[in-house]
Amino acid sequence: METIVKSITPSVVSQAAATLMVAEGGTSTLLVQQFLRNQGYQSYEAEVSKWLNVAAEEAGWAVEDKGLFRVYSFPENRFAA
Repeated sequence: METIVKSITPSVVSQAAATLMVAEGGTSTLLVQQFLRNQGYQSYEAEVSKWLNVAAEEAGWAVEDKGLFRVYSFPENRFAA
């Protein structure tokens, strides 16, 4: 049986990151990469990082630089009325 590996897209990375941010409060490139691999995607850190940065900028996500990695999360006032 041949395993089909799916390629990532900007949309897939954005959706995975949003899913993790809802579930965990924040995410990182490594967590998104592992999540995508568990879903059958071929994901590499550099590509995930690139698309995650684009998604964060477009969506206005909060980004906290921890030195070796960044933590992405929804802004605090995202659900404020």
